[in-house]
Amino acid sequence: MRNEICEVHNENIEKIKGELESSSNLHLVELHGKQIQSWEDYIGKMEDAFKLPTQWPNTIDSYNDWMTDLEWLGRDSYALIIYDYQNFLENDLALKNIVIQDFQELILPWWQGEVEKCVVGGKAKSFNIYLVLTD
Repeated sequence: MRNEICEVHNENIEKIKGELESSSNLHLVELHGKQIQSWEDYIGKMEDAFKLPTQWPNTIDSYNDWMTDLEWLGRDSYALIIYDYQNFLENDLALKNIVIQDFQELILPWWQGEVEKCVVGGKAKSFNIYLVLTD
């Protein structure tokens, strides 16, 4: 299993989404990049979509802690689709880079296998991100 971030074109996402939805026990989250232009927009959508047990994690570190837990969802795999990725946080490129970098360096490696080394009974899980580019 390899958890990764994939850039996909708009015309391919429906096929990918169909394959994802056929997976059992998957938690699928879909965000629309045009609607997310600030930390508040992003964290609000993620809080709702992943049912984070706290309201508005006040720092990126606390958000990352919750994203490396997710046990309350009771799922075997996760997928995040960000439509119109080029518009996602388009006016805050530093935050956009931090969000993606944290997925690459912290969240996805955690679910790929680090969880098994750090949590008693921890289980590796699939977590993939699809950044949808419109033409």
